[in-house]
Amino acid sequence: MSPNIARFISKYVNLIIMYSKSQRITVFILVLLVSNSFAILDMSSSKIAPSDQIEEIPVLDVINATSSTEYFNETSQYRYDLVTRPIDLILYPNKGNPKIVSFEESFEIVVDAASDTTSWLFHLKEEGTTVAINILNSSFVIDKWYFDVEPNIDVTGLFDLQLNCSAGNDYQTHAVKIVEQKTYPFNFVHISDSHFPSYDIYNTTDINLKLIQEIKQQDVDFAIFTGDLIEGASARMFVDPVTGLSLAASVQIRLGLWAFDLLDLPVFIIGGNHDLDSSKPLPDDPPVEWKKYLGTYPILAFNYIDWSFLGYSVTRTGLSESHLNDVKDILNNISRSPNVMFYHSDYLSQATNLRKSYNIEIMLYGHEHNYEQYVSKNTLYYCQSAMFYNESTIFTVLNSTAISLNGTHYDFTPLLVYPDPETPTETANIMLIALLPVLILLSIIRRKKNDF
Repeated sequence: MSPNIARFISKYVNLIIMYSKSQRITVFILVLLVSNSFAILDMSSSKIAPSDQIEEIPVLDVINATSSTEYFNETSQYRYDLVTRPIDLILYPNKGNPKIVSFEESFEIVVDAASDTTSWLFHLKEEGTTVAINILNSSFVIDKWYFDVEPNIDVTGLFDLQLNCSAGNDYQTHAVKIVEQKTYPFNFVHISDSHFPSYDIYNTTDINLKLIQEIKQQDVDFAIFTGDLIEGASARMFVDPVTGLSLAASVQIRLGLWAFDLLDLPVFIIGGNHDLDSSKPLPDDPPVEWKKYLGTYPILAFNYIDWSFLGYSVTRTGLSESHLNDVKDILNNISRSPNVMFYHSDYLSQATNLRKSYNIEIMLYGHEHNYEQYVSKNTLYYCQSAMFYNESTIFTVLNSTAISLNGTHYDFTPLLVYPDPETPTETANIMLIALLPVLILLSIIRRKKNDF
């Protein structure tokens, strides 16, 4: 029996014994109904408590931008100058919104360039390998170019995307992954809240880089990051040695992107409140810098075999009405297949409301810095703890309806079979039915007390 039920019965037991025999029977039945109501409500919001305690990471010495680790010396870091190039011409795919394709599969490239741009050349590059890209079709719509392309040879790897044209050139690292064939099972890793370069007493840079090396040893097809790449103004451990202020947001973002490049995985990156909320003490504005390096559009959507993945960057003010409608349009157009939604936090209950209107099998998020896992209405909710707690989670997608997570098998067939998920009206009806016996019992008790 839950504590809520026990307290309720204890509170009214003395009043119950004052009733006549017939009244006692009636009240007893009502108490059972109330107990059952509490149980229903508890079950509808039950959560699985974390089974593992987070182990504290040793605090390292305070270091500044002149540290011998040279994290912020871009000229000394491998690939730093390539990884940290802002988005210029190539809008998609890019370092934070990559594309995974199989042999003989075409894909789309979107470029921000004038209508009179010519001399288009695309290449895929991986260390010493260069692969030319054949342009199958192209079109100019409003202010963007759209290209349907495919590599000219079948070769596997994780490639940078290079563009040369009359408007200039652009280079996006780890933007395209080519696999021979997409098959089950496949694995993806969920990471969140890296808070580069430091958070509170934690040197997150050192800790995150260690975790990245551990993830690299795993068999993973791609990574999903659910926000708070940077710390922002409250990063106290790394400071500008001249001003004593936190490092600029642009420096923090470039550091995080360089670190994620070391994963050697396609990484789907969305922003959180630390990335997208303005911070006056910084010498620059985080949301402005974020858009330079990761684009202005907050929504990511991609498919892998039968599974659809949809993520969005969000701050405390939530998605705009326009972008929220874009998310709904994507969900409306997705065929009857499993959906994974990823976001930083459920600001303004937007994620919750979307789940009430659409079949979504898995909800991935962060922000809380604590692991949380529970199932509600056949949907698996998973909050990923912070990277600087040495936390990451690998999901194994077994087939078109099921995954394996931490040794537990989840089958989402019920969501795929029944097309109408829970609606707010249904929720209100359930709550009313559950609370009705409570209202009746309280009314009887009030009348009895008045008799005395």
